[in-house]
Amino acid sequence: MRAAAGLALAAALIAVVATTPAALAHALLQSSDPVAGTTLSTVPTQVTIEFGEPPDPKLSSIKVLDTSGAPVTSGPAVAVAGQPAQLRVPLGPLAPGWYTVAWRTVSAVDGHAAAGSFAFGVAGPSGAISSAAPPGAPIGSAGPGGSSGAAAGAEVASSGGPSPIDIGGRFVLYVGLALLLGLALLGGVIAPLAGRPAAGAFVVAWVIAVLGASLVIVAELTDVGVDLGTALGTSIGGSILARAATSIAAGVGVLVLARWPARRGEGLGIIAASAAAAMLVDAANSHAAAGTYPILDIAVQWIHVAAVGLWIGGLAGLLVTVRGAPDERKARAARHFSRAAVVGIAVVAMSGLWRGIAEIGTFDALIGTDFGRLVIAKACLLAVLAGMGALNRWRSVPAASRTLEPLRRVGSVELLVGATALLLAAALVNVSPPATSAAGSGGTQAATSSPTPAPSVTPTATPSPLTATGHDFGTSVNLRLDVSPGSAGPNDLHVTVTDFDTGAPISPPGVTLRFVLPARSDVGESRLDLAPTGTPGMFAATGANLSLSGTWSITALVETSPPVEVPLQLTVPTPPLQVDVNRALGQPTLYTVHLSNGRTAQLYLDQWAATTADLHVTYFSAAGTELPVTGIMATVAAAGGTPGALPLSQLEPGHVVGHVRTTAGTPLTVEVMGTVPGGERLDFRLDITPGR
Repeated sequence: MRAAAGLALAAALIAVVATTPAALAHALLQSSDPVAGTTLSTVPTQVTIEFGEPPDPKLSSIKVLDTSGAPVTSGPAVAVAGQPAQLRVPLGPLAPGWYTVAWRTVSAVDGHAAAGSFAFGVAGPSGAISSAAPPGAPIGSAGPGGSSGAAAGAEVASSGGPSPIDIGGRFVLYVGLALLLGLALLGGVIAPLAGRPAAGAFVVAWVIAVLGASLVIVAELTDVGVDLGTALGTSIGGSILARAATSIAAGVGVLVLARWPARRGEGLGIIAASAAAAMLVDAANSHAAAGTYPILDIAVQWIHVAAVGLWIGGLAGLLVTVRGAPDERKARAARHFSRAAVVGIAVVAMSGLWRGIAEIGTFDALIGTDFGRLVIAKACLLAVLAGMGALNRWRSVPAASRTLEPLRRVGSVELLVGATALLLAAALVNVSPPATSAAGSGGTQAATSSPTPAPSVTPTATPSPLTATGHDFGTSVNLRLDVSPGSAGPNDLHVTVTDFDTGAPISPPGVTLRFVLPARSDVGESRLDLAPTGTPGMFAATGANLSLSGTWSITALVETSPPVEVPLQLTVPTPPLQVDVNRALGQPTLYTVHLSNGRTAQLYLDQWAATTADLHVTYFSAAGTELPVTGIMATVAAAGGTPGALPLSQLEPGHVVGHVRTTAGTPLTVEVMGTVPGGERLDFRLDITPGR
């Protein structure tokens, strides 16, 4: 009766958790307007991105940056009315050039964070663009979204790899929940009389589960970048509260078990239900929540995890129970658990097969993705566990009444293998499955292998091609990367792969480049797939992955057998400023420097003595009104000289003047720094020649 009451309370707790909205999967880019890699003949006023899962607007962002890294948006990213999977961000006025869209999402379905980036170009009225563009970045008549032509490369958004706390926290959680569920079922259902794990074992299991739940919550808060108070008002708040509630409920069950031995049945029922409910919370905040049939997928995932818990946790409880000399009670416990384990193994196999098909989809994805390889490794470990379980069932268990040594020895190894399988399961939860990733690479195009007519170009300086070389850690291959023209924006990328020892060309099936800009953590990783050129060892593609100035970390994945990775580094130079020079007879020469978001700065020298002039600097908004820039500072250096601070006087907000020493025909290098409302810096450097 008491056990029935405990199980009834458990069922109620599970029902409550089952109605808690799922809060955590990877919301990866499916499509975008503008399309990744295209050049626009009409200046866009907004960027819209559609994701594979509805993102949480409170925790997601879209940034649009010019080639210097300055933002050009005019407001935050917001959800599109009637389109829960879309986010939109407004843009300020855009000058001709290339722009990087850096997005970061937190899925409102399963709470996983994802990030990525892509680039698009804006052409001027004559079809010109302000940085050199190689073939493969065509423009033409714009469609409804203002974009035209094919993408400049196969830029693939990434969900990013899991952190150690992501994997470690969930592993600890799985271990704790498996122990709680397995111990409770062993002592209350499987072998209620033959095996009675001590209360201390439940205390240890509960502490492990609470630690794991806490680490998972900390990892979630770290991934989304908010504090606990803020998170409770977002889509991940429900999962945080549900994890806390199940942990508290399990603690109540452990307390009942420890303080009131006569009410053991209620205590075990509460513990089993709480552990099962916590597993349901985790299943509802996993990839299963983003499946085609979420309720069914969550149920299958839950059954799979619970069966593993019964198997691994129950085995741990059995090994604790059968310590000491053999007797009939211990042998009976082993026989009862062995029968239950057979059912558990069958359930794990069938539910795992279901989830694997749903999340992987194709054989190529099984062997060709990190997720698929993790699944293969986990399946191999489960097969080993099944073999060891069969060994126990047919050899160790029948001998348990005489000797327990074979059962303990094989069971201990089985626990070690099971713990490794749980570690792989923890990693799988934090890696985007191929079924999602394949769709998540939407908005990307195949690499351009044949040139198409390029737009007219008005570069302010001729960039120099860039080259990087490196080899893999095992020194099996050398790799050379050539980038042309070597400017921020679209480039032709050529890779040459040779044998490290002989220098002979190597022709693997393909090469993939992954791009990360370490100085900008807000810019997600992008990827470019290169195709063979027909020349042995040579691969090529065109892409706008190097869309920002700065030092990029590039990882080349060479698809040899086994695949190898080659780390590379490239520095994309800062593009020169666009400067308009206006000379009029009898008037000071006026320099107009074009800055981000259509803003400008105007400078001129008012020469009032032979060697002295007033340097005027005025900032203007995109609308042409004076911009109230604050904290304006400046330095001036004569040709070859050391820069010196220039004292400034403010005439109006955003308009300053300072006295400088001049010599006719001798250039001055002026560097000006200021901050606009909102904190953005508008800095620039300019050479001025007095008397011209």
